[in-house]
Amino acid sequence: MSSLPPRVTSPRHWLRGPTYSVRRDPLRWIPNWFKDYGDIYRIASPLGQATVVGAPELARQVLVDRYPRYQQKSQAYSVLRILMGNGLVTSEGEFSMFSSDVRGAAADVSGPIATLNEYALRMLRRPWLFLLPRRFPTPFNHAQYRALRSLNEIVHGIIRARRRQPAVHDDLLTMLLTACEEGTGRGMTDEQLRDEVMTIFVAGHETTANAMAWLLYLVSQHSEVEEQLLAEIDAQWPGNGLTPENLGAFSYTCQVIEESLRVYPTIWSIGRRCTEEDELGGHRIPPGMNVVVPIFHFHWSERFWSAPEKFDPSRFSPERRPPPEAMVYFPFGAGPRSCIGNHFALQELMIMTVVFHRHFQFRLQPGFAVEPDPLITLRPKHGMAMVIRPRREFLPSVESKTQSSDLATR
Repeated sequence: MSSLPPRVTSPRHWLRGPTYSVRRDPLRWIPNWFKDYGDIYRIASPLGQATVVGAPELARQVLVDRYPRYQQKSQAYSVLRILMGNGLVTSEGEFSMFSSDVRGAAADVSGPIATLNEYALRMLRRPWLFLLPRRFPTPFNHAQYRALRSLNEIVHGIIRARRRQPAVHDDLLTMLLTACEEGTGRGMTDEQLRDEVMTIFVAGHETTANAMAWLLYLVSQHSEVEEQLLAEIDAQWPGNGLTPENLGAFSYTCQVIEESLRVYPTIWSIGRRCTEEDELGGHRIPPGMNVVVPIFHFHWSERFWSAPEKFDPSRFSPERRPPPEAMVYFPFGAGPRSCIGNHFALQELMIMTVVFHRHFQFRLQPGFAVEPDPLITLRPKHGMAMVIRPRREFLPSVESKTQSSDLATR
């Protein structure tokens, strides 16, 4: 019988071993251990163990070829399920129908979502907290309970209002309300609808916002890319406004977005749990083993990309872009369990990139330090402080009194 993958033994920690290092700085240690142990290794701690894979063929086996054996998501997703329920991000097996977009209520849910994100991050950084019941009487548990109750009241209120007047709105939530499961004719319950709405509030907006922040930063730091991007936007700008049909004219903009997602993949890692005995890279993977596919490693490795540290949108020109089956670029995951909202997210990013750069110039605030923070998503640790100036040559209606004003955002 084949053996388990090699176990990482350094750097040591008196209690948690290498898991202490990888939780503090996964962007450093995960690639380093591939150099030391090869394309597959195992990280063990008193609370469990995980196998990490770093070769395209191994990632393909987990996410595509043998995905039925890895449909159960890793322990980290149990934290997200507290917030999002059994939505598309956290659901397992064959349960998944649609996602939804809910406009409005964003201001009401932002506070509770921030509280619950903080709760989830604390759980992921301190795995021993999984051993405590969620209702354990601590101030932090009480705060997450109140935040979750507030979110549920808001979302269930939206659902009740829509059920009373389903024909008033023409959006994806209405589509969810009227959708029926194939074969049974059953519609979604209120709880299923709640889970899908929360999936969009949390997963959709969080990942897209972070992706846009990274793109604005990268473009602002590369004048030649910005120049070519602006030239395309100004040349292709439609007089009657942007539509899904005319977005296809912005081919270089699409390359900029794809390269930005390579350099800073907001979904930086995927976790699965093995449900059936398997073998990866000549090593035994027992049921219950967590398996990690670190997307950022595939996007950053010199094995798969020339000068991977360079921001070069031409990598995604028709003649250079890697085919999907190469499994070296998959910012939205891969296989049957890949992100169902990837096309929607890309369209959002296209619209924002075109509109923002058509009207504004973005520059990093002088002295601001940018640092990636690999939490649930890969986001800027301290936000992204930028100075925004109107591109006045394309905005003749801007009054002269605003010419000395700058806008700053974080």
